[in-house]
Amino acid sequence: MAKRRSCKWLTSGRLFDAIRASISLPLFFTPVPYRGGQLIDGGVLNPVPIAPTFADDTDMTIAVNLGGPPVEALKEPSVEPERSTVSTKASRWVEGLIDGVKRSVKERTARDWSAYDVANQAFDTMQSAIARQKLAAYPPDHEIEIARNACGTLEFHRADEMIELGRRVAREQLFRSVRQ
Repeated sequence: MAKRRSCKWLTSGRLFDAIRASISLPLFFTPVPYRGGQLIDGGVLNPVPIAPTFADDTDMTIAVNLGGPPVEALKEPSVEPERSTVSTKASRWVEGLIDGVKRSVKERTARDWSAYDVANQAFDTMQSAIARQKLAAYPPDHEIEIARNACGTLEFHRADEMIELGRRVAREQLFRSVRQ
């Protein structure tokens, strides 16, 4: 009998455990053991998590959709491929883990790029379809859409640039919706 799959919202416990579970993506990081089960990134099945807002007493729901239409010509990264401004023992450990995965993926993809490319494209397509369904079923008050090709899966070194992109796009899209 197949084990029942469900979303787990981690609202207490160690932050490191939540972060580790959140970066557990198939093909990249192994699942995290949790109370007799295994956790992977919730975005795999719920890329736009609107459900947690249902119980909140809020005036407005803003959803961030990272699966927006791709941008044809993206400029080169403006942030040098170094490390984010966060520097703690945990972040250095995670960066080392990510560097190891990047090396592993490069080795695998150098031998079998087409298989990786197909898996990555299938994952992207699945994420976009799920996001569209969630947003249609549970429309937020405002949606901020980021192009799905703004950043690659393993480009963690671009965190500062992506945060700034998110701020800029949020300002533009929220301002546009207020004017309408």
